[in-house]
Amino acid sequence: MCDTLYKRTESGYIFGKNSDRSPNEPNLTLFYSRRKTAEKTVRCTYIEIPQVPETHAVLLVQPSWMWGAEMGINEYGVVIGNEAVFTKSRGKKQERLLGMDLIRLGLERGKSAREALEIIIALLEEYGQGGNCGFDKPFYYDNSFLIADDDEAYVLETSARDWVYRKIDDHYNISNKLSLNESYTKASKDLPNFASKNSDFLFTHFSGSKIREKSGCESLGKENFRLEDMFAALRSHHPRDVDRLYTKGSVRSVCMHKSFLGDHATGSMVVERRKDKRRIWITGASSPCLSAFKPVVFGFLEAPVFSDPEASLNYWLDREYLQRAIYAGLVGEGEYKNRLQKLEAAFLSEAESLEHAADEDFRKFVISASKEEQGFIESYREKIEFLKKNPQALPRLWRKITARLGKNVFERHLSARI
Repeated sequence: MCDTLYKRTESGYIFGKNSDRSPNEPNLTLFYSRRKTAEKTVRCTYIEIPQVPETHAVLLVQPSWMWGAEMGINEYGVVIGNEAVFTKSRGKKQERLLGMDLIRLGLERGKSAREALEIIIALLEEYGQGGNCGFDKPFYYDNSFLIADDDEAYVLETSARDWVYRKIDDHYNISNKLSLNESYTKASKDLPNFASKNSDFLFTHFSGSKIREKSGCESLGKENFRLEDMFAALRSHHPRDVDRLYTKGSVRSVCMHKSFLGDHATGSMVVERRKDKRRIWITGASSPCLSAFKPVVFGFLEAPVFSDPEASLNYWLDREYLQRAIYAGLVGEGEYKNRLQKLEAAFLSEAESLEHAADEDFRKFVISASKEEQGFIESYREKIEFLKKNPQALPRLWRKITARLGKNVFERHLSARI
């Protein structure tokens, strides 16, 4: 369960997404270069499909065990995020393309938002969607997508091989529920009341999507919406959740914390287009309320961006153990957050001062920011290593989960991960 938000601004747009998945499911930040391919086919998470002669360079936030991704951006500035949607469609257990596979395929093959939209639709119609999407439990769903580039954006919603899409005028957010009835631009066929007729209302209700969708829309409607506002939206908690985030969690908050019914925000990404500059900010960690958004440069391998999955995993795990040390009371939350906020505020201030700087100067800033954030993490190294060896120090909700953290995370099939 996730939230993807988009806001058109006077000088471009701001896109943001939280990836809500199992709390033990690493979300790796990986860069894949442009590549000419000799292979006839490409193996996605479960099935093979024909490969194209050349794939675009992509930066992905990618669940460790999947071929596909929760969100990403390509060398042409196309950015895509997806959501689980709960529909009445049948056949979800049959292994086909995952929604996350469709994101990567759209980014690797599309040079514009419209082209990526059409690629995803064509692949959906030909191969369908389906297969287990859960890291440590069976979980099946259809998908919606928010697809944007420098000029336009679309929301695409699906049920099995049926689809509808709408061009976005100002702002939109998708939150684990179908939303398009009559207000769509185009559909696979005559599909009146698409959302009403295809939604599984029981699963949709318990996903908390209606509450999160409303809170997202309210923040996106703000005048002079800024980068900091997107960070705040992705970090937002429902008022009733604030005092129980680490003990009970909830699906009502955009910054989702593990609960009996729900998942956990395991990675976050924001992309801002402002005039002729595109800036990418990634946490490389779970729980954006406890993580710093770091500036990254597309194609530049500086943490949190990696080309090696193992290195990206270690980066994510360090930050995950540190956050759980807060749950255990081993690290004081107030002091930690104060230090974190000052660190990120310094990043934002420096990025603002470099708005018109040369690319090389911005890369130097990215290196510096990465080192500063790593130093912040290292100051808690003793607590990180202690919790690795003593998960029993955690609240009950987190003890058993943490004992399995980091195990079998690259295994493709569920039976090998649990």
